[in-house]
Amino acid sequence: MTYKPLLPLIVIFIVLLMGCTSTNREEHVSALEAENALREVTKLASQTVDVNLFNEMALQDLLPKEAAHFSQMEGIPLFLDHLQQWQTQVQQAFRSVLVQTPLIVEENTKEVVWENPVAALKQGNQSATRELTKQRGEEIKAQVMKLLQEALQESDETWDLVLDRYGIWQKGTSLWGEAVLAEVTNNPFEHLSTLFLQTYFEELGKQEEILRTTPVPKGSGSFLELFW
Repeated sequence: MTYKPLLPLIVIFIVLLMGCTSTNREEHVSALEAENALREVTKLASQTVDVNLFNEMALQDLLPKEAAHFSQMEGIPLFLDHLQQWQTQVQQAFRSVLVQTPLIVEENTKEVVWENPVAALKQGNQSATRELTKQRGEEIKAQVMKLLQEALQESDETWDLVLDRYGIWQKGTSLWGEAVLAEVTNNPFEHLSTLFLQTYFEELGKQEEILRTTPVPKGSGSFLELFW
Protein backbone atom coordinates (compact mmCIF):
# COMPACT_ATOMS: atom_id res chain seq x y z
CA MET A 1 0.00 0.00 0.00
CA THR A 2 2.86 2.36 0.75
CA TYR A 3 4.09 2.13 -2.88
CA LYS A 4 0.88 3.30 -4.59
CA PRO A 5 1.87 7.02 -4.71
CA LEU A 6 4.92 6.00 -6.75
CA LEU A 7 2.92 4.32 -9.54
CA PRO A 8 1.82 7.54 -11.32
CA LEU A 9 5.42 8.81 -11.25
CA ILE A 10 6.72 5.55 -12.72
CA VAL A 11 4.13 5.66 -15.53
CA ILE A 12 5.00 9.28 -16.34
CA PHE A 13 8.70 8.41 -16.38
CA ILE A 14 8.16 5.52 -18.80
CA VAL A 15 6.04 7.67 -21.15
CA LEU A 16 8.66 10.43 -21.13
CA LEU A 17 11.41 7.90 -21.78
CA MET A 18 9.53 6.44 -24.75
CA GLY A 19 8.89 9.92 -26.10
CA CYS A 20 12.54 10.85 -25.82
CA THR A 21 13.59 7.63 -27.54
CA SER A 22 11.22 8.30 -30.41
CA THR A 23 12.30 11.91 -30.72
CA ASN A 24 15.97 11.02 -30.61
CA ARG A 25 15.45 8.35 -33.31
CA GLU A 26 13.76 10.85 -35.63
CA GLU A 27 16.46 13.41 -34.98
CA HIS A 28 19.19 10.90 -35.77
CA VAL A 29 17.72 9.73 -39.08
CA SER A 30 20.01 11.23 -41.67
CA ALA A 31 18.87 12.54 -45.03
CA LEU A 32 20.79 9.71 -46.72
CA GLU A 33 19.10 7.05 -44.56
CA ALA A 34 15.68 8.52 -45.24
CA GLU A 35 16.32 8.76 -48.98
CA ASN A 36 17.55 5.18 -49.17
CA ALA A 37 14.52 3.98 -47.23
CA LEU A 38 12.13 5.78 -49.58
CA ARG A 39 13.86 4.35 -52.64
CA GLU A 40 13.97 0.83 -51.21
CA VAL A 41 10.34 0.80 -50.11
CA THR A 42 9.29 1.87 -53.62
CA LYS A 43 11.35 -0.91 -55.20
CA LEU A 44 10.03 -3.49 -52.73
CA ALA A 45 6.45 -2.31 -53.27
CA SER A 46 6.82 -2.79 -57.03
CA GLN A 47 8.09 -6.33 -56.44
CA THR A 48 5.08 -7.19 -54.28
CA VAL A 49 2.44 -6.06 -56.79
CA ASP A 50 0.64 -9.24 -57.84
CA VAL A 51 1.31 -10.09 -61.50
CA ASN A 52 -2.24 -11.45 -61.60
CA LEU A 53 -3.63 -8.06 -60.59
CA PHE A 54 -5.96 -7.87 -63.61
CA ASN A 55 -7.03 -11.53 -63.73
CA GLU A 56 -10.22 -10.96 -61.75
CA MET A 57 -11.18 -7.85 -63.69
CA ALA A 58 -14.53 -8.26 -65.46
CA LEU A 59 -15.01 -7.85 -69.20
CA GLN A 60 -17.13 -4.77 -68.52
CA ASP A 61 -14.18 -3.09 -66.82
CA LEU A 62 -11.83 -3.81 -69.71
CA LEU A 63 -14.16 -2.55 -72.43
CA PRO A 64 -13.86 1.10 -73.45
CA LYS A 65 -16.85 3.28 -72.62
CA GLU A 66 -18.13 3.45 -76.21
CA ALA A 67 -18.19 -0.36 -76.37
CA ALA A 68 -19.71 -0.97 -72.92
CA HIS A 69 -22.83 -2.47 -74.53
CA PHE A 70 -20.82 -5.22 -76.25
CA SER A 71 -21.05 -7.55 -73.26
CA GLN A 72 -24.86 -7.60 -73.56
CA MET A 73 -25.08 -8.45 -77.27
CA GLU A 74 -25.86 -12.16 -77.09
CA GLY A 75 -27.71 -12.25 -80.40
CA ILE A 76 -24.62 -11.93 -82.60
CA PRO A 77 -23.20 -15.38 -83.50
CA LEU A 78 -19.79 -16.01 -81.89
CA PHE A 79 -19.64 -12.38 -80.77
CA LEU A 80 -19.32 -13.10 -77.06
CA ASP A 81 -16.86 -15.90 -77.78
CA HIS A 82 -14.55 -13.44 -79.52
CA LEU A 83 -15.02 -10.98 -76.66
CA GLN A 84 -14.07 -13.57 -74.07
CA GLN A 85 -11.00 -14.45 -76.12
CA TRP A 86 -10.11 -10.76 -76.30
CA GLN A 87 -10.53 -10.43 -72.52
CA THR A 88 -8.18 -13.36 -71.89
CA GLN A 89 -5.59 -11.98 -74.30
CA VAL A 90 -5.70 -8.54 -72.68
CA GLN A 91 -5.28 -10.02 -69.21
CA GLN A 92 -2.35 -12.13 -70.39
CA ALA A 93 -0.77 -9.06 -71.99
CA PHE A 94 -1.21 -7.07 -68.79
CA ARG A 95 0.43 -9.87 -66.81
CA SER A 96 3.42 -9.99 -69.14
CA VAL A 97 3.93 -6.25 -68.71
CA LEU A 98 3.46 -6.39 -64.93
CA VAL A 99 6.33 -8.88 -64.74
CA GLN A 100 8.58 -6.20 -66.25
CA THR A 101 7.42 -3.19 -64.24
CA PRO A 102 9.63 -3.71 -61.15
CA LEU A 103 12.74 -3.07 -63.24
CA ILE A 104 11.14 0.04 -64.76
CA VAL A 105 10.25 1.34 -61.30
CA GLU A 106 13.70 0.56 -59.93
CA GLU A 107 15.46 2.45 -62.72
CA ASN A 108 13.17 5.47 -62.40
CA THR A 109 13.38 5.51 -58.61
CA LYS A 110 17.10 6.23 -58.97
CA GLU A 111 16.22 9.45 -60.80
CA VAL A 112 13.88 10.84 -58.14
CA VAL A 113 15.34 13.91 -56.40
CA TRP A 114 14.41 14.11 -52.71
CA GLU A 115 14.64 17.71 -51.51
CA ASN A 116 13.79 16.78 -47.91
CA PRO A 117 13.69 12.99 -47.51
CA VAL A 118 13.41 13.12 -43.70
CA ALA A 119 10.23 15.19 -43.99
CA ALA A 120 8.96 12.87 -46.72
CA LEU A 121 9.06 9.97 -44.24
CA LYS A 122 6.29 11.72 -42.31
CA GLN A 123 4.17 12.78 -45.30
CA GLY A 124 1.87 9.76 -45.35
CA ASN A 125 2.37 6.07 -45.99
CA GLN A 126 2.36 6.49 -49.78
CA SER A 127 4.72 9.45 -50.04
CA ALA A 128 7.36 7.54 -52.02
CA THR A 129 4.85 6.43 -54.66
CA ARG A 130 3.43 9.95 -54.91
CA GLU A 131 6.86 11.48 -55.46
CA LEU A 132 7.81 8.82 -57.99
CA THR A 133 4.60 9.45 -59.91
CA LYS A 134 5.07 13.21 -59.74
CA GLN A 135 8.67 13.25 -60.97
CA ARG A 136 8.89 10.16 -63.18
CA GLY A 137 5.29 9.33 -64.01
CA GLU A 138 5.51 10.41 -67.64
CA GLU A 139 8.72 8.47 -68.23
CA ILE A 140 7.26 5.33 -66.65
CA LYS A 141 4.12 5.80 -68.72
CA ALA A 142 6.13 5.99 -71.94
CA GLN A 143 8.08 2.83 -71.12
CA VAL A 144 4.98 0.89 -70.07
CA MET A 145 3.00 1.96 -73.14
CA LYS A 146 5.80 0.74 -75.38
CA LEU A 147 5.59 -2.67 -73.71
CA LEU A 148 1.81 -2.68 -73.90
CA GLN A 149 1.78 -1.92 -77.62
CA GLU A 150 3.76 -5.07 -78.28
CA ALA A 151 1.96 -7.23 -75.73
CA LEU A 152 -1.52 -6.28 -76.96
CA GLN A 153 -0.95 -7.08 -80.65
CA GLU A 154 -2.73 -10.43 -80.43
CA SER A 155 -5.72 -8.92 -78.68
CA ASP A 156 -5.84 -6.17 -81.33
CA GLU A 157 -6.37 -8.82 -84.01
CA THR A 158 -9.22 -10.33 -82.02
CA TRP A 159 -10.70 -6.88 -81.49
CA ASP A 160 -10.78 -6.41 -85.26
CA LEU A 161 -12.85 -9.61 -85.51
CA VAL A 162 -15.20 -8.29 -82.84
CA LEU A 163 -15.67 -5.02 -84.71
CA ASP A 164 -16.15 -6.88 -87.98
CA ARG A 165 -19.00 -8.98 -86.59
CA TYR A 166 -20.46 -5.95 -84.87
CA GLY A 167 -20.39 -3.99 -88.13
CA ILE A 168 -22.21 -6.77 -90.00
CA TRP A 169 -24.87 -6.96 -87.31
CA GLN A 170 -25.13 -3.18 -87.26
CA LYS A 171 -25.89 -3.06 -91.00
CA GLY A 172 -28.35 -5.96 -90.73
CA THR A 173 -30.39 -4.44 -87.94
CA SER A 174 -30.52 -1.17 -89.85
CA LEU A 175 -31.97 -2.97 -92.89
CA TRP A 176 -34.54 -4.66 -90.67
CA GLY A 177 -35.75 -1.29 -89.49
CA GLU A 178 -34.46 -1.69 -85.95
CA ALA A 179 -32.74 1.03 -83.94
CA VAL A 180 -29.31 1.86 -85.33
CA LEU A 181 -26.52 0.57 -83.09
CA ALA A 182 -23.89 3.00 -81.87
CA GLU A 183 -20.80 3.32 -84.04
CA VAL A 184 -17.67 1.75 -82.56
CA THR A 185 -14.49 2.10 -84.58
CA ASN A 186 -11.71 3.13 -82.20
CA ASN A 187 -8.89 0.85 -81.13
CA PRO A 188 -9.11 0.29 -77.34
CA PHE A 189 -5.38 0.80 -76.73
CA GLU A 190 -5.69 4.26 -75.18
CA HIS A 191 -8.39 3.03 -72.80
CA LEU A 192 -6.43 -0.11 -71.88
CA SER A 193 -3.12 1.68 -71.32
CA THR A 194 -4.82 4.30 -69.12
CA LEU A 195 -6.58 1.55 -67.17
CA PHE A 196 -3.32 -0.34 -66.70
CA LEU A 197 -1.34 2.66 -65.49
CA GLN A 198 -4.01 4.02 -63.14
CA THR A 199 -4.60 0.60 -61.60
CA TYR A 200 -0.90 -0.10 -61.30
CA PHE A 201 0.05 3.15 -59.56
CA GLU A 202 -2.89 2.77 -57.19
CA GLU A 203 -1.75 -0.75 -56.30
CA LEU A 204 1.87 0.38 -55.97
CA GLY A 205 0.76 2.94 -53.38
CA LYS A 206 -1.24 0.31 -51.50
CA GLN A 207 1.74 -2.04 -51.37
CA GLU A 208 3.97 0.77 -50.10
CA GLU A 209 1.47 1.50 -47.35
CA ILE A 210 1.31 -2.17 -46.34
CA LEU A 211 5.10 -2.33 -46.10
CA ARG A 212 5.32 0.88 -44.09
CA THR A 213 2.58 -0.09 -41.63
CA THR A 214 3.58 -3.72 -41.05
CA PRO A 215 5.48 -4.00 -37.73
CA VAL A 216 9.19 -4.77 -38.03
CA PRO A 217 11.16 -6.35 -35.13
CA LYS A 218 13.28 -3.71 -33.43
CA GLY A 219 16.95 -4.16 -34.22
CA SER A 220 16.27 -6.28 -37.30
CA GLY A 221 18.46 -4.03 -39.40
CA SER A 222 15.69 -3.59 -41.97
CA PHE A 223 15.31 -0.17 -43.57
CA LEU A 224 11.59 -0.50 -42.80
CA GLU A 225 12.38 0.34 -39.17
CA LEU A 226 12.80 3.96 -40.23
CA PHE A 227 9.07 4.19 -40.92
CA TRP A 228 8.26 3.40 -37.28
